[in-house]
Amino acid sequence: MKTLTMKLSEGLLGWLETEAKRARQPKSALVREILRQYRQRQNPSALDLTADLCGCAESGLGDLARNKKHLKGFGR
Repeated sequence: MKTLTMKLSEGLLGWLETEAKRARQPKSALVREILRQYRQRQNPSALDLTADLCGCAESGLGDLARNKKHLKGFGR
């Protein structure tokens, strides 16, 4: 992993230090997580875009995810 030096305002650095203490994480780990979340919002996956829809429909079949007979012909 490469090292990056950043200049932050006193207010932003204070916030980062407070949040890192609260989360019991190093500041660098917190910054990496914030950047990862930001990047994910810029290029969301299909799951990210439809996460609120997952599990919202009832099929009426209790074994839909486990029984292969329900997948016969799927994708044709």
